[in-house]
Order: sequence, then C-alpha cells, then structure tokens
Amino acid sequence: MKTAGSVWKYTARSGQRLWRFQFEGDASEGKRQRLSKAGFSTRTDALNALHEAIKNYRERKTLPTATAMPLETVADWLRTWLRDYAPERCQPKTLERYFGLASYILDAVQGEPAQLAATPLAQVDHKIVEAALRALLRMKAKRKEHLSTKTVREVAGVLGVSLNEAFRLEKISINPLLRVKLPKVERPEARALTPEEIQKLREACRGDWTFTFVELALATGARRGELLALTWPDIDWLNSSLGISKSVEETLSAGIRVKGPKSGKSRRFRVGKSVLATLRFQQEQQQACRCLCATSYQAHDLVFSQADGSFLVPHLVSQTVIRRLRKAGIKRASLHTLRHTHASSLLSQGVPLPAVSVRLGHADTNITARIYSHALPQDDARAAEAWENVARGPIQ
Repeated sequence: MKTAGSVWKYTARSGQRLWRFQFEGDASEGKRQRLSKAGFSTRTDALNALHEAIKNYRERKTLPTATAMPLETVADWLRTWLRDYAPERCQPKTLERYFGLASYILDAVQGEPAQLAATPLAQVDHKIVEAALRALLRMKAKRKEHLSTKTVREVAGVLGVSLNEAFRLEKISINPLLRVKLPKVERPEARALTPEEIQKLREACRGDWTFTFVELALATGARRGELLALTWPDIDWLNSSLGISKSVEETLSAGIRVKGPKSGKSRRFRVGKSVLATLRFQQEQQQACRCLCATSYQAHDLVFSQADGSFLVPHLVSQTVIRRLRKAGIKRASLHTLRHTHASSLLSQGVPLPAVSVRLGHADTNITARIYSHALPQDDARAAEAWENVARGPIQ
C-alpha cells in the first residue's frame, strides 16, 4: 500500500504563504488515488496533519472517496473567507472588526452558535442561523448584561456576506440569511449638546490642545479620524475654508495609517473667524514645541499632533475628550456627540439638508435625513406657524 506523502508551500488568494500536504494510496481500477489538504500556517502543521491522515488511511485500509471526505463546515468556510476573500474588499480596520464579529460563532463551545459552526456548509438553513442569532442576543457581553441587537445584526451581516461568496462558488444552493428574520434595532436619537453645555465644555478644555480640537469638531462636524489627519496646508486662511481629504485609522496589525475619508470623497467648506483664531493659536503653540524638539520633530504638518509632531492615538483622543465632558458635568456624551451637535444646530437654524450633508461628508442626503429625522422643538413650532399662514389664506 503506497502511503508516501509530501508537503509544499503555496500562495493563497490573499497573498499569504501557506502549506499543503498530499499522499497517494493504492491504485483503484488503474487510477491513482490522492488525498490532499491545504491551508496550514507552518510546515510542521502540514507534516503533522499528513502523518495523521496516513495513519487514518492505513487503519481504514481504503482511501476515502470524495463523498466520505470530512464535510466543509460553516466554521471552515468562514475562516477561509476571512483569510482569502475578505482582505480583497476590506480595509484593515474593517477586517479586524469582521474577525471580531465572526469570533462569536467560531469561538462558540456550546449552544446554537456552536451548532451553527459545526453544521456542514451545504446543509445550513435559515432555521439553524436564526436560532444561533437569537442565542447570541442572550449571550453575556464584556461590559453589558448581554450582546446588543446592533452587534448581533453585524454578526449576521458578516455571515451573510461570506455565504454570498459561498453561493457564488456554488458551495450552497441559496444564502439562508435571505429567509432569516433579524432582530429589530431601536435607533436612539442623536444626542446634541445644549448651548449651556457647549460653554461648560469650552471652560473645561481651556488651556490645552483639546480646546482647539473641540472647537473645530463643533464647528465642522468632522469625524475623529478626519480631524487627526488634518494638515496645515488643508487650511485656506485667505478664503476661511478647510479641506478634508484623508482620515487617520488605528489598527492592531498595521498601527496608525492614513486613508481616504469614509465616503471616499474629499470636501471643502468655510469656517468662521473664531475657528480660524483658535487655529492660529494652535499653530503658535505647535511652533514652540517644534523649536524645543529641534531635529527630532516629525514634520507631518499635522494640525493636531503629539509634542514631537507624530500622530495622536485616536482612541486616546476620544478618552481625553470624554474626561473633559465629565469635568464639565456633561453626561451621556462622547466625542461623536460634537458631530451630532454641529448637524443638529445647523438644521435647527434652517440650513438646508444638502448643505449639512456635504459638511458632514455623508454619501447622500438620505443618511443625514435618517440620523437627524427627529424634530427639534423650534422646528416644530415653525412648521405649525407656517401652516397657519397657509390655512388662513389672503385676507379679503
């Protein structure tokens, strides 16, 4: 009985270098029979798997047919998709998020999620998927009593995209997520600061770099990454405007990197004189730091940077702003609240929705309308008054 085997290295679709093994069994009806398996990270893993496969083959005395081979499970396919297909369409940060969401299924050791992971891919149906998702809703989270509905829907999203790929490759006859009833997410109203809270926050930030950062966040509605990627050449002092064409992203694998804005489009808009004044002050403070650091200063031309000119760490910036909010006595607020404050304030002052949408960098006005659909009291009163004028009509 021939059971000699070999291992070799190959390049996966993702570009990753992996290992494969193969061995030959007895000839059946004049045809050579081979058994192989790929996807091993190291040569040692491939060799160990080869020896185990040969041992199993000898015990059975016959080479398993294609139908007797171990069936590919949902977990097997999800890992393959994350390794070989997801990197082709995802930014590093998004890919990290996908891995985290998929872990709720891949790392499950009991219950419906574990059952879903172990189900053969070709046999998965909407009932198994829906049961697993409902079980996740009852799963305890790190800081909460259970996983949020939003997180469970995101897990379903990752699973659905991977199964779409399996359908394209004819591994399944239909994507079972098409028949799954997902839990409904209750969208909370976007929290906006009151004028009194804005003044308290300014006082809490006065004296350090967070003052300029908060002022710019309130005045532009720009995202955290966009503000941290802002450079001095992006500011047009003559025309009182600034441009946003990039964003800073923080990943575990690649560290801090600069990428395009979320919508993929650059934008430029005007800012007020008070914002330009705070930016001038920030520039003066930065010049002083530059002189102190001398040749060790990193010349990235960043508006907001560490003392040596290097990039600020995004999650630490958020934590710093939250501390300032707490110092100001403001509850249920975060850095993103400043973006909501900008949008809500403009809309309440009658600024057209398309203009607000452009400043926020939304892909289209529908996104802006959905997030800020709640009616502000002054807008409601204005609408009632406008209709009264129409209803009364011209006086005869």
